[in-house]
Amino acid sequence: MHKTIRKAMLAAAALALAAAGCAESHDYAIPKDACGVPIDSALLSPLLPPGKKLTQDKYDAGAESPRCRLAVDTDRVVYLNGDVIPTDTDPIELDPRGMQRMGHPSAVSLGDGARVADWGAIAFADCIYQGKKQRFVALVQLEKPVPEKVSERRDALVSFLRAYLPAAMKAQGCTRP
Repeated sequence: MHKTIRKAMLAAAALALAAAGCAESHDYAIPKDACGVPIDSALLSPLLPPGKKLTQDKYDAGAESPRCRLAVDTDRVVYLNGDVIPTDTDPIELDPRGMQRMGHPSAVSLGDGARVADWGAIAFADCIYQGKKQRFVALVQLEKPVPEKVSERRDALVSFLRAYLPAAMKAQGCTRP
């Protein structure tokens, strides 16, 4: 019963965030994938500013490290990355200053560990990658203050990352043990 209520509350929050994001005009289509990772466009929309054209730039920082940049018009707005790392590595403690630079990080219940900050969020989950137990880390970082209110931005980041983490894991070939 509690899971049903929680899912309904999350769905309502996502719809409210999507509606809030519609207040400003996106003259571009919100994609259903981010550089090949299927996403819910309603969860991405609140993180994108108004503009005329959205572009995606995918690149790899190694086989286990896909990267994606989203730009509106000529401005980079969202940076996504994923990494497959050893299970004994805590990605949150690996670069605590990085999260501090994103502004006031705090723990959130997502995956096997996560933090949300004013300008980004990180989450990780253990997985099986190429037959070996590993850990997948997903990071979303914003380059623009969208949504404008920090509390709404943090909520939008968590909602997006909650859906993006399992989709990015699957796209990378990581499966939950």
